[in-house]
Amino acid sequence: MQTAAAPAEELEVRVIRKVTWRLFPFMIILTMVNFLDRVNVGYAALTMNKDLGIDPAVFGFAAGIFFLGYILFEVPSNVLMHRIGANIWLARIMFTWGLVSMGMAFVWNGTSLYVMRFLLGVAEAGFIPGMTLYILTWVPLRHRARLTAYWILATPFAGIIGGPLSGLLLQLDGTYGLRGWQWLFIAEGLPAVLLAFVTYFYLTAKPAKARWLQDDERLWLERTLRDEGEKTEARRKFSLGAALVNWRVLVLGFLYIGMNMGLSGINNWMPTIIKSLGTLSNLQVTSITAIPWICAAVAAILWGRRSDRRNERYVNLAIPLIVGAAGFAASAYVSSPLLGIVCLSVAVMGVIAGYTVFWVVPGTFLTGVAAAGGIALVNSMGNIGGFIAPFAIGWLRQETGSFSQALLVLACGMAAAGVIAFLIRPYRKEADVEVVAGQQPV
Repeated sequence: MQTAAAPAEELEVRVIRKVTWRLFPFMIILTMVNFLDRVNVGYAALTMNKDLGIDPAVFGFAAGIFFLGYILFEVPSNVLMHRIGANIWLARIMFTWGLVSMGMAFVWNGTSLYVMRFLLGVAEAGFIPGMTLYILTWVPLRHRARLTAYWILATPFAGIIGGPLSGLLLQLDGTYGLRGWQWLFIAEGLPAVLLAFVTYFYLTAKPAKARWLQDDERLWLERTLRDEGEKTEARRKFSLGAALVNWRVLVLGFLYIGMNMGLSGINNWMPTIIKSLGTLSNLQVTSITAIPWICAAVAAILWGRRSDRRNERYVNLAIPLIVGAAGFAASAYVSSPLLGIVCLSVAVMGVIAGYTVFWVVPGTFLTGVAAAGGIALVNSMGNIGGFIAPFAIGWLRQETGSFSQALLVLACGMAAAGVIAFLIRPYRKEADVEVVAGQQPV
């Protein structure tokens, strides 16, 4: 349907609003399910480890081995999504990870847990970088940090909902002959399988196929994204191979190792860390875990808006990472449960605020298949940190009997990432591509 021409600013506001409300609520739901299936082993550990005779070192390795499977298949997964289409490939990822997640209910010892966690990583490979690439496909640069912050809300939302939900599922212990942690894996894996079919039909692969946009809206979005891509490529156009060896991509990968140490460490161990702070029941522990995630949700929105408003990424990435490192370091030395929750909340706020800015950076210099491969490589390298942190925490916990040294390791990883982000900032301001000169994000 043809529509009358609209003023540029009014048209932009209308398009971004439609894209936001059409895509991002569903993307948040999908990512919440993904996040919960990835980290629910941390909640299950409250009872599963004793049932299976698993010590902290074994559990830490099982939590981390997920990322080895993810690393091996991530780059080819993202390249295939770029060629096949987001709706098809993301639906495939969800269906397979949901089945594997449900299968986690039937592990019987440490070795079987290793195998299933590795397969879960293989099944999920490409989901997070695929969603990042999907945002690049739909969102102009000047709106990207703010809308990425909306998507990143899935992580704290999953923590807010997942903790209490997991605590309630653990209460089903003995129902129909299954342990509570088995019900947890089954109930939290099933939504991924069901949503895979919805994803196939609901997600629109690219703006050219968006029948829910009017003609002028669709043309504006295609033209804006195309112009941004051309301006980015005018600086330098990367082939897939060139992107995979580009110094900035590799440095971002190393930076992401430190970031991911913070996120994966707290994801898999937060319930156990909180339980160690006092004499709390499992239901109380899983409910308290929601507090840091609520704080992180607020931080994500405010920090994403700040980054877009200032049109700057690197310093706005470094600051929350340093703050998060301080939160982890402080939590290593407090003995009060209340102060422990406060420090962990600061740490999680720093991690999540950093993520809202971090995933904007690759799209400022990569386009097309180079973006698909580069983003996947960055995420693959970062997942090395996802493997190191849970394993190191488990080993240090077993060797020392406390979490203090483990929390300091997370602080060091985050601090190193923050320093790298600050050091690689452009010496002269390199603003994001702006198609409408001087326009502020709406």
